[in-house]
Amino acid sequence: MTLVIVSHDLRPSLNFAWNEDARKDKKTPLEPDGLLVATDTAITTSDTGVTLLSGFRKSYEVPVKVWRPYFLGAYFHSYRTTYLETSCFIAFAGSTLTAQHVLNSITEHLGKLRISYRRGSSSPGEYCVVRHCQKNDLEQGQGVDQWGDDMFLPQDIEALLTADVIADNILYSINESLRSARRYKLDAKSLQQMQTDFAAGIYCPVSRKHSLYTFRMDKAPDDNGIYEVFAKKDEINWNQVAVLGMRAEHEADAQAVLDDCIKSCTPPGDALFDFLNSAIDKAQQSGSNAIDRPSVLKRFEGGRLEKVRHSSEL
Repeated sequence: MTLVIVSHDLRPSLNFAWNEDARKDKKTPLEPDGLLVATDTAITTSDTGVTLLSGFRKSYEVPVKVWRPYFLGAYFHSYRTTYLETSCFIAFAGSTLTAQHVLNSITEHLGKLRISYRRGSSSPGEYCVVRHCQKNDLEQGQGVDQWGDDMFLPQDIEALLTADVIADNILYSINESLRSARRYKLDAKSLQQMQTDFAAGIYCPVSRKHSLYTFRMDKAPDDNGIYEVFAKKDEINWNQVAVLGMRAEHEADAQAVLDDCIKSCTPPGDALFDFLNSAIDKAQQSGSNAIDRPSVLKRFEGGRLEKVRHSSEL
């Protein structure tokens, strides 16, 4: 098993308008400022819960690159240079084999996003960001279509890459990776063994705000009785936590920790990390090695994921 806790980081507001009650409490309300991800690092067998190794990384910084179109005169030629580069983070809980397959797909797609133009059949076209494997009007009309020199100007493309666009491409990457399971008649045990949930932290270059999403696996039978495995995307609000892995056991308690931090106007990073380590202690005291140290707390801000606390022994 795995325990991954993700949330928005909350810091004292710099723009708070003080009133008499606030001055009396001497507490500055919190506001969203970055994201947090706390994880254990144990890898266990899915059936017996035996620990195979520890120190396994369960959160990764993934580059995001958007490539600009290059023209020779009025004709599209290729994608030569990047228009924008940033990063998001991906955390997971579940099968390490499934996670590696999905991470490869996410990295491939997010590293090859392209600025394009989508023509409308009965309406004006629109500028867009497409994947390298997606239909692209620029490439389909390469060497034939002519594009005006008043197109693809900075003001046309500066607002294209939003957090939602990145999140939708992550969802596509996950579901593309899972489609291969449809060709096999997987039983309940096999489906359970490949079960893997993901979280993504994204800094939006347009709004300059941080967004947090979960992508949880689900399944449904098709007309032939073969299960289709897919992921569902949900956005996590600033005052919510999300738990991957041991969700049923710990999400309600982790939410209570965050609620207390908001009420007391205390940044939640240390409290959530202490909660994670307390959960590890309780599991081991009960004889379980499902989660284990080293434990890690990372903070994501402005496209950078950095380790802020690490504990092999507490």
